[in-house]
Amino acid sequence: MEREVILTRLLNKYENSKHLMEPGASNKRVMLQTDKKDLPEYDYERAAVRDQYNLAAQALERAGLVALEWNKGLPIFKKVILNLDQVERAYQAMGCKHPKRAAEEAYGTIWGSLSAVQTPWIAAWRDDVCRELQEKWKLPGVCTKGDDYLRDFLRVLTYYDGMEGQYTTVRSLSSKCFNNSKRFEGELAKDFLRVAEHYEPELHALCLQEKQNSQEKQRNRDKESDKDKLSDRDKLIYLGIYPHPEIYQMCGRCAIQMKNGTIDLAPLHRAGIGIPSTAVEMVQTFSLKGIRRVTFLENKTNYEEYLLTEQAADELVVFHGGYLSPRRRMLYGKLADSLTEDIQVFFWADIDQGGFMMFERLQRIFPQLQPMRMGRREVEQCAMHGLKRPESYMETLREARDDGKFPLFHETIGAILEYGVTIEQEVFLG
Repeated sequence: MEREVILTRLLNKYENSKHLMEPGASNKRVMLQTDKKDLPEYDYERAAVRDQYNLAAQALERAGLVALEWNKGLPIFKKVILNLDQVERAYQAMGCKHPKRAAEEAYGTIWGSLSAVQTPWIAAWRDDVCRELQEKWKLPGVCTKGDDYLRDFLRVLTYYDGMEGQYTTVRSLSSKCFNNSKRFEGELAKDFLRVAEHYEPELHALCLQEKQNSQEKQRNRDKESDKDKLSDRDKLIYLGIYPHPEIYQMCGRCAIQMKNGTIDLAPLHRAGIGIPSTAVEMVQTFSLKGIRRVTFLENKTNYEEYLLTEQAADELVVFHGGYLSPRRRMLYGKLADSLTEDIQVFFWADIDQGGFMMFERLQRIFPQLQPMRMGRREVEQCAMHGLKRPESYMETLREARDDGKFPLFHETIGAILEYGVTIEQEVFLG
């Protein structure tokens, strides 16, 4: 153990020195100095500990890996100096590879597996990682878990790229990659999501907003701070990997034309139906005769209350759910294609940055989309029940407005900045 501690500390210093990337560029020695507490484990006042470390250091010296300098007249070494001519052997003694060799091998494995991928976020990760490997010999975290783990991780990325935007289930993906239905979720999903959260633009923005909202609610001691938290399963769904089918809820006096028949929603007015994600591809079109308004509601409780108390006879109400997974986007696209020019489309969510971002994402599918109950007047009316926001949040909103973002909400943002609060949908239930 003592031998490994000494070598680990020395090699860490070596990797943080100029000697790693620029051999010969520095005359500075790579060493541990006991008087500087570089090796706190060397408790030389305890004879048993001192003797064990002395024996380990002397063995390394006999092997030619280090040189020792001793305190004069005392059995205590004051310096352990790495022999820079024997660094490769030092790594071998630790059972690992020199960073350059490890980086070269990792580069070959990653580029060899992912050179042809077309998924933009996977390609972006590949390019960043390979550049770091070439320029800095810096290994990504997935490379530190062993060669087998890296190959399995790359197999998942390659399989996902081959899906070409289609969806799958967690267990199906795992079975097809590993002949094991639980390996992906149990061992690889965290790293897969870590890459996706950073490199998939919309998921990255969604996670940043969710994190910001969670932190702010905790600062305000909001007991409901986790109710809208984006789980790992939610993130996988966003990427088209489902633990089980999603259910898309809507209610209105209309019909849905399926490949094998027609679903009439009218008898379920004020109750609605749920369409499983597995049925979305069977949806052909929406028959919207008699519908003059489509209303999306982000919050589930508000959706259910709205059906009971406010839904109009000529209105289709859709539970939005907070974010758009691939299947949900496909369903909404089919709804958008079924609209006539005289049908208005509205969206109602929390009056905050998250709500504005959801609006803009939905607007990409429904260009005619209009905000509902998300204006300056609603902020003024509900300010006393609003969620207090810190100045950092307000500054973010101010900058967004000044940069021309969220143009339909500039007056709303002005009211938020004036009152210092945002408004959650549940406020309107009271």
